[in-house]
Amino acid sequence: MLTSCSADSAKNSEETAVIDEATVADADAADTTEETTDEDSAGIDEGTATVASAGSADAADELYVHGDDGYYCIYDDMPEFVPTAQKWGTCWLYAAAASMRTAYYKANGKDIKIDPIDLLDIIYGGGNDKEDGFVIKSGGDGRDIGGDQDFVTATLSRGFGDLTLDSTMNLDINDRETIKNVLHNRGGIVVEIPDNGDGKKGVYGGCFTMNDTENDEYDHDVTIVGYDDHFPKEYFKEEAAEDGAWLCYNSNYRSDKPFYISYCSNFGYVMSHNVTDKYTEVLSYDAGSNIERQISTGESTKVANVFHKEGKLAAVGTYSIYDKQDIKIEIYDASLENVIYSQDAVLDYNGYHTIGLDEPLDVKDYAIAITYSEGAPVEGEVTDGGWIEFRTISESGQSYVYIDGWKDMTDSDIKDVLKIDYEPNNCCIKALYK
Repeated sequence: MLTSCSADSAKNSEETAVIDEATVADADAADTTEETTDEDSAGIDEGTATVASAGSADAADELYVHGDDGYYCIYDDMPEFVPTAQKWGTCWLYAAAASMRTAYYKANGKDIKIDPIDLLDIIYGGGNDKEDGFVIKSGGDGRDIGGDQDFVTATLSRGFGDLTLDSTMNLDINDRETIKNVLHNRGGIVVEIPDNGDGKKGVYGGCFTMNDTENDEYDHDVTIVGYDDHFPKEYFKEEAAEDGAWLCYNSNYRSDKPFYISYCSNFGYVMSHNVTDKYTEVLSYDAGSNIERQISTGESTKVANVFHKEGKLAAVGTYSIYDKQDIKIEIYDASLENVIYSQDAVLDYNGYHTIGLDEPLDVKDYAIAITYSEGAPVEGEVTDGGWIEFRTISESGQSYVYIDGWKDMTDSDIKDVLKIDYEPNNCCIKALYK
């Protein structure tokens, strides 16, 4: 699902750029025009949002005050985080930036600046001449066509500025305890929600609320920043089946108060991003992992990337679509004949992982091989998604799979050998330097 939330889209849906027409919708974002700035949008009174009131007039005037039990909000820990309103159709980037900033704060005790519009340029920049990655076709405008959190993971794991994506966790919205633990220990969590106008939204006691158990057309990204187990079910425009709500940063609403979304409401993907400034450079052949593109050669699958760059190798990056799988990392010489380092690891969640080496290595011409117990992620073929094309480029001598010896992933018979019906292109292994 690709998410775009642009101003006035409810009135002008026929003019809105879409990807695969059914997969992208635009939600109404009040007053989020090009002239909006972070300074202009911070801390504006919540009454400016256009949502319907819930309950009686007397009840709506009652100020809701949460208790200490069953309540948590990152805003209380991180006063540096000031909610801002999005520009254009970029809710997916504002939500991602909030997740990354809060995660960095949790890990380092200080805030960093991540401009969502800079992320837009990094992900979609380069024009039609870009060799690999996400390319906007002629006539498309990246500010309006939206995007997906997988775009964020695939692009930023290759490094951006002084930062690189350290990890992305794919979570289950029904596993509340895990989500709560992630909020406490890791930071904010991006969730995809339906945002088809105000039919499911309300205001109660100064709290914006939403409970939508019917719509599964997800067209808006917000960031979970907390929870309230005792938020009354009656405080939603449509009464929820149980008490409790996720507290969210919503870039559609220019308020310093969280947006309350019922535990019962429908959600799409649920993802937590973390960034780091520990690494100086990332080497990567793949432009991202197509989630469906996994290769298997038996009980385990061994693949490798050959790199040529002098420096100190400090970590290895890769993906997993499984809740848990064991891997073995081996560093070879460039001939893929001699192992010079070995380390076992566990990929203990579905998503992108960075595994630090126990002993950073001085390298120049070398290969990183990973043996996966479940399946090895590969880049996958070029895909065309309406306004956006996912491009890949794979050359001989870059990626290999072990099948009774090392076989180049660009060999003409690779699809037959692997018994797959798509071009696998590069293996998803990244080298991170200290």
